[in-house]
Amino acid sequence: AELLNYTSFMALFSSRYGTQYLPFMYLLEAFLLPFEGWLLSWASERMSKPRFMSLMYLLFLAICLVNGFILFGMKLAGANWMIFYPILFISSNFVVRQQTLLMWSTAFDLCPTQQAKRVMPVFVSMAIVGGIAAGVLTKFLAPVWGTEAIYCLGPLMLAVGFPNFRKSLRRYLLPLTMKETPQAKSEAQAPSTFRYIKETFRSPFLLIATGIMTLMPALYFIMEYQYFTTARTVFENEDSLTSFYGLMVILLFVGAFLLQLVSSKLMNKLGASNMLIAISVVFALSFVLVTMFIRSPLALAAVAIGYSFTYLLLYYFAEPSYQLFFKMLPLQKRDGFRFTAQSIAASTGILLGSGLSMLHSNAGVSLFVQAFIGVVLAVVLTSMAWGARTLYVKMLIGSLESGAAHVKDALQELLGTLTSGRLGKALTEQLRHPDESVREIAIELLQKSPDLARTEELLRCCEDSSPRIRVAALQAIHPAGWLSLAEERRRQLLADPDANARAVVYRGLFMADTPIDERQRWIDMACSDENPEIRAMALMAMSEAETAAGAERMDADVRRLLEEGGESAVAACGVIGDKKLNAYFINVLMLFGDPRPYVKFAAVRAIGKLGGEETAKELLELMVGAETELRSAIRDALTELGAAAIPALHRALPTPNWSVWETAALVLGAIGSDSDIRHQLVPSCVERLAELQEVHRYSALIEERGGEEWLALAAGRTNEIRQVVLDAVWKVMVRFSDERAVPHIRLAIEGEEEEVRDNGMEVLSEGLGDARLSAALLAYYRYDRSVRQDSAETPKVTDGWLQAIAIKSGAVEGDEFLMSRWEYLSALDKMVFLKQVPLFERISVEELSRVATIAQEKIYEDGDYLVKQGETGIALVAIVEGHVELSGQDSLGNVGTIGVLGPKQSFGESALFDDRPSLISAQALFDQVRTLRIESGELSHLVRLYPDIGVGLLRASGDRIRTLEQLILKLG
Repeated sequence: AELLNYTSFMALFSSRYGTQYLPFMYLLEAFLLPFEGWLLSWASERMSKPRFMSLMYLLFLAICLVNGFILFGMKLAGANWMIFYPILFISSNFVVRQQTLLMWSTAFDLCPTQQAKRVMPVFVSMAIVGGIAAGVLTKFLAPVWGTEAIYCLGPLMLAVGFPNFRKSLRRYLLPLTMKETPQAKSEAQAPSTFRYIKETFRSPFLLIATGIMTLMPALYFIMEYQYFTTARTVFENEDSLTSFYGLMVILLFVGAFLLQLVSSKLMNKLGASNMLIAISVVFALSFVLVTMFIRSPLALAAVAIGYSFTYLLLYYFAEPSYQLFFKMLPLQKRDGFRFTAQSIAASTGILLGSGLSMLHSNAGVSLFVQAFIGVVLAVVLTSMAWGARTLYVKMLIGSLESGAAHVKDALQELLGTLTSGRLGKALTEQLRHPDESVREIAIELLQKSPDLARTEELLRCCEDSSPRIRVAALQAIHPAGWLSLAEERRRQLLADPDANARAVVYRGLFMADTPIDERQRWIDMACSDENPEIRAMALMAMSEAETAAGAERMDADVRRLLEEGGESAVAACGVIGDKKLNAYFINVLMLFGDPRPYVKFAAVRAIGKLGGEETAKELLELMVGAETELRSAIRDALTELGAAAIPALHRALPTPNWSVWETAALVLGAIGSDSDIRHQLVPSCVERLAELQEVHRYSALIEERGGEEWLALAAGRTNEIRQVVLDAVWKVMVRFSDERAVPHIRLAIEGEEEEVRDNGMEVLSEGLGDARLSAALLAYYRYDRSVRQDSAETPKVTDGWLQAIAIKSGAVEGDEFLMSRWEYLSALDKMVFLKQVPLFERISVEELSRVATIAQEKIYEDGDYLVKQGETGIALVAIVEGHVELSGQDSLGNVGTIGVLGPKQSFGESALFDDRPSLISAQALFDQVRTLRIESGELSHLVRLYPDIGVGLLRASGDRIRTLEQLILKLG
């Protein structure tokens, strides 16, 4: 409809009125466009969006029908009213211009952003088919029916399309408008045309977008003028001219169809702003082509090619790119900004285009000079499009960011008044308050701003308080306050039975500016203290000169702490790390094998401070099989190593172990140079994202071919790998972009709100940060994991757990793999069951494997007791098969059943909280009972490592309490 309308009215105007008047018509349009934009913006504010869009469509149809009747009336009457052709030009151009805007805005408003980009090639392809059809009709029917008939075919096509247009609005647009709150609707319906103009000029983004929307049509009008002028000089007959236009439309859209085969995915990959940059470059090349051949016999061919490209790119690629700009605005405000920006851009663009066209028609400037001016303007356009890209990404990120306003921390204001004023004095008075909790609060506030004048009050508070209050009061003493104490008073404090209190006193004395001999006396006393933390504190307090002088004593003390193990070894690690005592490197490495987690953590922290590439290698090897807290400590230690760790981190990137890779990626992303990140880490991240798609395919294979009992385990492992990879990749992305924006973008993409998610995807498509990383992330998030792969080839994954799960489930073959990985074979069956127990369902597969290794399988025959009332040493018991009766006996000898537990249920959670005798008996009921048993000591260790298990224990205890309450109610 658009092409039939456009080619016919331009042919009528050019042949009957003259192309020399085209610049004047453009000038007239330029003065009318602001009024047009204001009127349409005003109308859009005063009616619902579906109603407004329907009325716009009907208005286009009515204008074309009225013009068609007048044209046929003149033809039948044999009249030729010259005054009508300017009216025909203005009204028909209005229809073409606004119909294009309406169609693209409808398509983009009804679709989420990413969906609109995906179906855009379909839109363009269908428009190309329609353009070819319009060209064929014009070419062959114009000589027979006349140009008037071609014009009237346009509104007939619009009439045919109107029912589908209305149907799409009802089905897709009405639900969007119904989501808005009454307050939003009332705000959107308020008269605000001037506000749109003001906000447009205040926004750098909207202003530069309007500038691009201005220059592109201006350049198109210059090219269009050259096209019509050149064609008019070649074809003087109206019918032959119209036929040529029809031929050009056919060639134009056939060429567009070929172009579409190559460019159908450009918008989907590049995004709006990058697309506009590409269009600007093509505009510049088109004008270069025209400049080269405009004075040759090939002028019409060159201009026709340039015109074809500028026309197609403007209306079928630039227009949808503009619509993506407006997608960030609220639905009810989009039309107001659209019409405002379009009226400003079209008016200014027409003025500029017509003014440059008049250089030839009225000022005698050659077409060559006019084309050269087009080249210059196209270069300016390219520069503006490049600047718009940065602003567009910022606007997208801004649309994703949300959060409450920051409030000033009132506590800081309060603490600022403590050094002087009534508040400080009032807090000091509270140190004598009889209520201990009041004294504790006062001390906590005084600790923020130590004052020498309060030393005596704090010491007096220590005399009759609990150990906790006493330690807090000592910590609040000003460092210089320790020097004012008498010798006897100091010795009295150092004799405190509480080791924590003595440690605070020693720390205060070491920090004070005391004479060397006196300081050495305090160090000697501390070295003789029974508490290992105090002894370590004394060693760390030694200066370099003191350490060198007492090297033998230092060595003896450190080795004694290491030999004592436990808390003493932790204290020794602190000394070794702070003083960088590399001679104890091997000793610290030996502590990696200590069964106590806190000793391992201390050893890791110490070795991280010693430095060296060998240290980094040892730490990365320790990552294999490490627990969650230990992994965190290792990452901190590797980060502490700095540049010395980078070679080892590079070597660790290809590892098949996901946890090791995550650690290497995170640490390298934090400490690596830009060169390390771009040339080593980014390619590794891209490979891992591609492998992650294979992991999803592998998981789907297990789901399709494996047994149902393995699904939860496979899905859990897949999600763990996904989380590891995405956490690392997004943190690497921070190196290339705003660290405040990246979390918002990720939340948007992984969120539930489709429109917000599409905006986040649009940021990635624009090439956020590193282009390779953005493209890989975009490809992963677009990967449809619900689609089953038809390929017979088994996906390639390196994860041992997924491979083992697939083999055990029967999804793939590989018994030899399992036999060589006995740790998988021995744990998998237990893990399948444990994953179904509510207590363990939230922990990872690797963590679950550790639970499986300490869970002992035990079978009870019918009637056997799993535990008897009064027995001690009860463990947590998870029932695999069978049923267990829980019963209890009161003081009178009455036995009552509490309940019957079945598979996937557990009991014995109280083993975590105390070691008192069991209050219940548990007996196998009806048949054989198969269980997994975790002793109380191991259970406490698990809870410390994995808090989710502790939450599950509390939940299970709560369920048991409710069961007892119901029993009591029944008995009552």
